[in-house]
Parts: sequence; C-alpha cells; structure tokens
Amino acid sequence: MQNLFGIMVIYNKNANASVTYQCLRRQENLRIIVCDNSTKDYDNERIIEENGDHYISMNGNAGLSKAYNKALDYIQHNIPRMQGYIMLFDDDTFIPDDYFHKMFRAIKRGRADIYLPIVKDEIGILSPSMMKKYYCHRALGGNVWKIKKSEICGINSGMAISLKIFKSYRYNEELFLDYVDHNFIRDMRKYHRKIAIVETYIQQSFSSNIYDKGKELARLNVFKKDINVFYKKGLGNRAFFHYTMLRRKMKLAIKYKSIDIMFK
Repeated sequence: MQNLFGIMVIYNKNANASVTYQCLRRQENLRIIVCDNSTKDYDNERIIEENGDHYISMNGNAGLSKAYNKALDYIQHNIPRMQGYIMLFDDDTFIPDDYFHKMFRAIKRGRADIYLPIVKDEIGILSPSMMKKYYCHRALGGNVWKIKKSEICGINSGMAISLKIFKSYRYNEELFLDYVDHNFIRDMRKYHRKIAIVETYIQQSFSSNIYDKGKELARLNVFKKDINVFYKKGLGNRAFFHYTMLRRKMKLAIKYKSIDIMFK
C-alpha cells in the first residue's frame, strides 16, 4: 500500500465543523495532516490528536505555501525517501467518496506525477484550467480533455501529488494565498512532470456574493502582493500584472461606486 497523506489547511474554524475533515476521516487508508492557520484557539489540536491525526500549528495565518511546506517537512522527517502521494484540501469543501476511489485507483496505476480532479463552481468547470504564456483561464467550452499538456493548470483543491517531487522542491513562500497552485503547476511543467486528469468531480463554493468594501479591499491587497510575485519576471509578465490589477480594481470600483479604489 502506498503512503497516502491528506493535507488540510484549516482557518478560523473548529475541526468538527469542517465538512472536509469529516470526509477525510472516513478514509481508512489516508493519513491526515491538519495545518492550522487560525488566528485564535478553536481547540483543534486536542480534537485532531484525539482522533489520531497529526496537527501542525502555524501560530496564526501563515498562508498556504508555508502550511504546505510545514506538512511536507513533517512527512520527509518521517519518510526520508518520500514515497507515496499527498492530496491537498481546504476546510469547507465536501469531498465525495467517488473522488477517493478514483484517485486511489489512478495513484495505484502510477501513470502520472500529479493528478487533478474536475472541480466545478457556480459558473461551471473551474479546474483543470488553461495557463498560456501569461493568462490563466477556464477550459474552452468547459472541455478539460482538450487542454494541451503544455497549457494545463489546476487549483489546489483535491490535487494529488507524488512525494518524490518534494525531495528537492518546496512551495514558493513568497506567495501567501493566490497563485500558489498556478506557480506550482508552472514549475512542474518546466520540470516536465506528467499531469493527468481524473474523471471525478468536486463542487467548490466561493463567497462571490460578499458585499463588504473593507473585506474586499483587504483581499485585494493580498491578491496584489501574490500576483506581483507570480508576474515579477520579464516585461510581458509585468504588463500582465498591471492589466490584471486594473481589471480587478475596475470591478470593485463599479461594484461599490467608488473611484478611489482605482488608486489602491
């Protein structure tokens, strides 16, 4: 049996209230690691360790990349040869049993280094997606099977990754939240790692209907810092950084009828 780890990052939530954690706990062959990015105590250490799972405190919200790396360091300390796979999860997505059955089967066949499930949201198919030279966008017509190997990308949720990749690689800790996954896939394509799609579906929910100017401006600031890192090299990347920020600010300025957002 392969070493199979489920890495879940929890944020400001009690583990018992996490639908994802309950889904992971139903899987007998999965070793669970919970990285806690919470900014206050939700009693998660006690709950998770009493369940026999491994708990890692991030001592506040350290972001996704640092949480993933902490989990990987723990695995490498215990399995220096880094044999097996990890699966990445947030704390509020229902993961159907079909996902685990098909992902475990794909891993057993061992034909790829990275496996992506099909992730849907309120609009349609969110992942796998396409990442051309600068632009990340959804698969044309929602047909993920027509994405070229040289253009495939995907989000963290449900991604399964061979541990051998992490013998000499870690997530870029300059990225806090956004584009952690896109940066990882961009690197893996550069290193010619094989990426495969598994025909199993996850429904992802996003708080797209939020109406809170303060919260959205704070979120905009995080987004700006992350894509500034992602698009930091080359004139084309810098131009696309400014274009992406302009587009994001314009949407918020229209939404809140506030021209001052354009100067944030």
